[in-house]
Amino acid sequence: MKKIIVTLFSVMMIFLSACGSTAEVSETAPTTEKSSSVKETKSDKNLYKGAGLVIAVTAPEVRNGGKGESWMPQFFQDSITGNLAKYSKMTVLDRANEDLTKAEQELGETGFYTEENAVQLGQMTNAQYAVFGSITALSSSYELNFRAIDITTNEIKAAYNDRAGSKEIEDGTSIRAIITELLDGLGIGLSEKEKAQLAKTDKKSLNATKSLAKGAAAEKADNLIEALAFYAEAQENGATKKEASAGINSILGTNGTVSGNAIANLKAQAEYEKQQEAKWKKIRTDFYNYCYANAFIIVYDFSQVESKLDSSGDSISLSIMPGIKIIPNRKALFVAKKIHDEWDKIKSNPQNANRLWVRRMGDCVPNTLSSSVYQLKIGLFDETGYCITEKRVPDDAWGLEQRDISIDNLKSQKMYFNDEPFKKCYIGGISLSKIPDDGELLVKPIELTSYGGGKLKVELPIMSIDEYTEWAKDL
Repeated sequence: MKKIIVTLFSVMMIFLSACGSTAEVSETAPTTEKSSSVKETKSDKNLYKGAGLVIAVTAPEVRNGGKGESWMPQFFQDSITGNLAKYSKMTVLDRANEDLTKAEQELGETGFYTEENAVQLGQMTNAQYAVFGSITALSSSYELNFRAIDITTNEIKAAYNDRAGSKEIEDGTSIRAIITELLDGLGIGLSEKEKAQLAKTDKKSLNATKSLAKGAAAEKADNLIEALAFYAEAQENGATKKEASAGINSILGTNGTVSGNAIANLKAQAEYEKQQEAKWKKIRTDFYNYCYANAFIIVYDFSQVESKLDSSGDSISLSIMPGIKIIPNRKALFVAKKIHDEWDKIKSNPQNANRLWVRRMGDCVPNTLSSSVYQLKIGLFDETGYCITEKRVPDDAWGLEQRDISIDNLKSQKMYFNDEPFKKCYIGGISLSKIPDDGELLVKPIELTSYGGGKLKVELPIMSIDEYTEWAKDL
């Protein structure tokens, strides 16, 4: 009997202990909140992403536009394609898709689709959805219209209509707004992390996509050096490197021959060589024109200005530091190297040893770049914008001169900047009577001239230190 009582007591104690433990767990708030958070994270993973759907992204039509807008269709098409692929599980047809390319050739001579031929587009590409758009150039802005259509029902699933300036297009603001509208209309849910990611701009990727589009537009317009410069920028980014490299090769790639040695092929060979000579002469001419305006950059930093009263007592002198410097533009050097290396391949090809057009061309571009000697006219301005006085600087015997720059070993833009010293600027003999009693005085650049005061045919870029830093940060 005693054993039975002890056993029952033990069982009761275990039961009460278990009840107590249960109560403690249920009353612990942090554990409950943690569980809820886990459920929210899991639900993000189960958001609908459009798996199994096929969507074709077409190039938008530009209306009332000119050469300045020729790059926009590819830029918008590639940006929309990339973001839909990134934030959904849909199969996204882009410019590289053979069916979409074929449909473009057959459905429209202009290369742009309209909603009227959406059904044909769907039949030719097996797409259930399609994105159409238009960019209408206005006096000082653009009207952007983009729609996502269900091809099977002709239902508009998403529509975006708004105006934007050049800045909003260039910095990706418009792209983000369009993508948000398209994803919402298509029912593509985004996690909080994805929403935050979409709200930001990947500047490197955006700039590369933009450069690739501008390069393609320049190549189509036969502006080969400009195209090479844009392709060079796009080649710096992994996402656009392959296509940018293909663009460069399409411009420069050749061995100066055609296959076959039959007599019947001689006429074709002669015609091909004429075309090659004409192309490379154009490349050489365009390259020198491009370098004349882009090979070097003038940078000024007028952050420190020291004033000194002249001995006469009625005028002052200003010492302006750090001053100005001339810097090689790495983009121009990159283009020069690409042209120079490809031309070396042509010259070294044994099959071209006796080609007259190759011998006539000689060296297409030099392996070093050199500039003239320059002077920068600067002025002292009051706060109303009135120029109190002006002077050409620097005024030493050498002026602002850039030594020869080799294209063989490309450096980063930062290294080119560090290699060149600033030259201090000086303005003397400023009459005290011309200087206002109060108000801020500013030193600003006016114009760049060749040494001796000769006006330049083409102005080199002149940037403040802040402008240059922003421009060169990714180079």
